[in-house]
Amino acid sequence: MRNRKKNPLNRRMLREIRGEWVRYLVISLFLILTTGFVSGVYVANNSMLTSMDEAAEKYVREDGHFTLNGRVDTQLLTSLENFSSSSKADGTKIYENFFKNTREDDNCDGKNDGDIRVYTKSDEINMASVLKGRLPEDADEIAIDRMHGDNAGVAVGDAILIGGVKYKVVGLISYVNYYTLHEKPSDFMFDALGFDVAMVTGDGFDRLNAPVQYNYAWRYGSRPSGDPQAKSLSQDLLKELTGGTATSHLQILDFAPAYSNQAIIFASDDMGSDKAMAGILLDVLIVIIAFIFLITTMGTVEKESRVIGTLLASGYTKKELVSHYLSINMAVTIFSAIVGNMMGYTLLKNIVAGMYYNSYSLPVYHTHMNPEALVKTTIIPVILVLVINVLGINWKLGHSPLQFLRQDLRSARRQKAVRLPALSFFNRFRLRVLIQNIPNYGVLLLGILFVMILLSMAVGLPESLDSYREKATDMMIAPHQYILNTNAVPETVEKSAVDEGGERFSLITLERKSPSFSEEVMVYGIRKNSGFVKAKGLDSLKNDQVCISGDYQEKYGVSPGDKIKLKDKYSSKKYTFTVKGIYRGSSGINVFMNSTGFRESFGDNSNRFSGFFSDNKLDLPRGMVASTITKKDITKVCDQLDHSMGGYMTYFQVLCILLSAALVFLLTKTIIEKNQRSISMVKILGYTDREIGSLYLVPTTVWVVVSAAICSFLGANFMSWLWRAMMQSYSGWFTFTVNSPELIKMFLSVLAGYVIVLLLDFKHIRRIRMDLALKDIE
Repeated sequence: MRNRKKNPLNRRMLREIRGEWVRYLVISLFLILTTGFVSGVYVANNSMLTSMDEAAEKYVREDGHFTLNGRVDTQLLTSLENFSSSSKADGTKIYENFFKNTREDDNCDGKNDGDIRVYTKSDEINMASVLKGRLPEDADEIAIDRMHGDNAGVAVGDAILIGGVKYKVVGLISYVNYYTLHEKPSDFMFDALGFDVAMVTGDGFDRLNAPVQYNYAWRYGSRPSGDPQAKSLSQDLLKELTGGTATSHLQILDFAPAYSNQAIIFASDDMGSDKAMAGILLDVLIVIIAFIFLITTMGTVEKESRVIGTLLASGYTKKELVSHYLSINMAVTIFSAIVGNMMGYTLLKNIVAGMYYNSYSLPVYHTHMNPEALVKTTIIPVILVLVINVLGINWKLGHSPLQFLRQDLRSARRQKAVRLPALSFFNRFRLRVLIQNIPNYGVLLLGILFVMILLSMAVGLPESLDSYREKATDMMIAPHQYILNTNAVPETVEKSAVDEGGERFSLITLERKSPSFSEEVMVYGIRKNSGFVKAKGLDSLKNDQVCISGDYQEKYGVSPGDKIKLKDKYSSKKYTFTVKGIYRGSSGINVFMNSTGFRESFGDNSNRFSGFFSDNKLDLPRGMVASTITKKDITKVCDQLDHSMGGYMTYFQVLCILLSAALVFLLTKTIIEKNQRSISMVKILGYTDREIGSLYLVPTTVWVVVSAAICSFLGANFMSWLWRAMMQSYSGWFTFTVNSPELIKMFLSVLAGYVIVLLLDFKHIRRIRMDLALKDIE
């Protein structure tokens, strides 16, 4: 037959779209919203990361910092800056970047609203992007972090108290080294609610009655080519610093290269994981939609089998028929992808950027074009739909014209039908419907599993946060825990603290190293018969034996009898301990030893201690206290997660319900259309619409109920595993749990969406006419 320049079958496209406009509208809306949101994520991510990289150079971001308990002398400073000659980092410069930690009163009402870290205005290192207002110029002016200001309701022009001193807020800023408000560089979660960073002038810095923290920032003369080189350089610098502080009797309180500083890298890492997760979710949804397209098309092929047989016998090629049945699916996909990208580059990228600004202290944002978004949200989805549908339709059309004319489209002829158990007629009929639609129900199962994974996150996270808050008091070693910044505590202060109910403890921070991540571990030395740490067998432990916290056990899977290996952060010293017990009365990655074992392991004399446990607030000199741990410190992770994500979880739950309803609707509609001749024949035989509905909808209902029940468990377990895997790359531990009430809520949520689908399906069955079956009588 001669080649046709145009396929006449394409003239049917608009008519077929009009006839099935509901199905294609639902599919198109989901594709538009999904591709649009993912496109918005890619565009906002790329633009934000580009702005952050530009800000790192414009505002001279540090390559790392270290904090000492005193000022560096000229000799040590010179040796640190000259370490680079042997490390290929010529021109390294060390800058004074001193700060003061104190309390912040946002409303000037005499109540503490959080902690604040105040820096002096600098033109050399770690400068800030101004989002509103300006930088301070006078001694009574201050610029605070924009994120904290928004959370606390502080605006430009307001007055706040910093350590009891009044300042006027003249600017809301984003420090280049504080994209997230991590109080410690190794903290698992930032705290934009109870922690703030600020900038004042030199005179304004002197007004604060708080001890100076001797913090030094360094910047290499030549930029490291990547994290491996930056790690090598920082290790060389640390060796030089360790040797220098040993001879100058200084103590290293903190050492944080930029590549490991959560305040610098958390936002970019989180954006990268958001982009990767959004891409995966889009691919999964596209695959599900592609199979829905394919199942729908296969149903159409079966319905039009005689027409196809006639066309093949008349000279039409298989390629032309594949092209025809593929055209609508591809047209809907391409149209949806284009519209979705347009929305992503306009409306949705602003929404995504707003979500990031709601969580992070980011610099001024400028949109940058992102080719990756076009590839990920247009080209890849089109290719996925094309490949799946071409393979499936080509297989379905692989029959002879005679087979199509006889409506015999079985890929493998069975000798006899599947034998069914001795059930009632209705139940056998329902079972037969189920068997004949296994591919449809298989895709439906995958769709429900996909929804349940998303729903377990939306339902489980808020409940996990609430559960963690409720248990916070039980997870505290003491209502008040004071960590001192000196070991030379005057006897009068020590005696006064003990008389007020304080209990001394020793503390050292070690590291648990792994190939991909190193985590701080707090090792406590607890006195005999402690009134606070009541771990079984603690007093009788040998020098190399320890108890570990419940969080340590859960995160790393350590059990009594196992050995744990830790090392000193700032030297090559390594320690190996045998776990003898689990102490569940503390939150965090902690290790507990008795005071004798602590002294033997770390060489401390009997008079040295690091802080106090207390039931009551102790009256300690402010300059002596390095930090305190209260219930607020334990729950700040929950408070921040709830603030950043909690408000979106309810909307996410609704979207998951709508998604599940749409997937069920598309597939059940296909099942009904596939069996509409049988339904028509049953109507001729005198069965009522209610009886027919029970024949065709009960199998689907049973399948949805069973699938929802099974997938709720599978989705929750998968999400718990994913959360555990994610937490392995962060400091601390936070358990994600989905309990029975949440599982029931997930199950009922999917069923609630299915009830609406059930009503629509029953309405569809009622519309099927009896004369449909008579048209095919031979």
